Amino acid sequence: MKKLIVVLATFILVSAISMAMIRPAKAYVNAADWRPPYVYYESGYYGEVVYEDGATASLWLSITNDHSPTIIMNVSKVIIEFYQIAENETLDLLANPHQLMHDETEIFTVNFQVDGTKFISGFEFDYNVIVEWVNATAGPMKVVDYWEFNRYWDLWTPPFEVYPATQADAEDSRSKYDTYYSNFPSWYWESVLGEQKYAQAIIEKDLGDTYYDRGNYASALTQYNKANTLFEEALAAEFAYRDTDADAKLNVTLSEAAVNLKTADAALIEANAAMVTANATKAQSDAAIINAYGWYFIGIGFALGWSFMGIGVIIYAWRRPKPPV
Repeated sequence: MKKLIVVLATFILVSAISMAMIRPAKAYVNAADWRPPYVYYESGYYGEVVYEDGATASLWLSITNDHSPTIIMNVSKVIIEFYQIAENETLDLLANPHQLMHDETEIFTVNFQVDGTKFISGFEFDYNVIVEWVNATAGPMKVVDYWEFNRYWDLWTPPFEVYPATQADAEDSRSKYDTYYSNFPSWYWESVLGEQKYAQAIIEKDLGDTYYDRGNYASALTQYNKANTLFEEALAAEFAYRDTDADAKLNVTLSEAAVNLKTADAALIEANAAMVTANATKAQSDAAIINAYGWYFIGIGFALGWSFMGIGVIIYAWRRPKPPV
């Protein structure tokens, strides 16, 4: 009896090991990427992917047959399971299963139209991705295995959310305001009118946030649009002010340049007059020098004349004959 029990236990253990070894391959979802046209998106754990009601949602899935080198996967369905509302969106390949060889990776796309009556606005939906495969590609087929990808296994895969059209429009308008606000901060404004419009825009946007938080998206959209209009008017006033200021500064600069030019012309005229006076003075000086040289030579002439006369008188007196005794 004990031998029989040991034999049965051994058989069960060997069977379990064998079944584990021949279990069909598991698929691996490498990445899950929601594609446009979503209306709002932030990647990461705290982000979400949002589609407008009525839009076509699209999820790209990178799937790999990564376990068994002997098993060919015949992918028959790729399912997005929104388990919180018991709704599935499916890529059905059962009529023509797609084969994945060992270590082969391919992109599968699940498309579906977003229905706001199923996906409640303001709620973030989690989901699983289920990959099913069958035993053959033709004839009688049955599901032999599946692999499930839970969104929480990859924290960078965002939850799914749906906005009604008015909420999506309000989000777009608020995003436009945020762009204005981040690029033109409070210290940017120089004109009084521009600064006033800017302050009014902030007030209208804050009122829009109040309506948005209450779920009154139509009123929120109205306020956001007012805020954007005021911001545009503020920018127009600021640009006009800066253009006028630049023109005024240019005119002052040109006027100063004209005055400086006239001053320079007057200085040049004075310099020319001074040059003429200097030339006349030089001419007078030259004439005076010439006159001085004339008198100098006349003086020398007189001096030489008198000198020769004196010498003559001396010679005459010395050579004069003596009177007879």
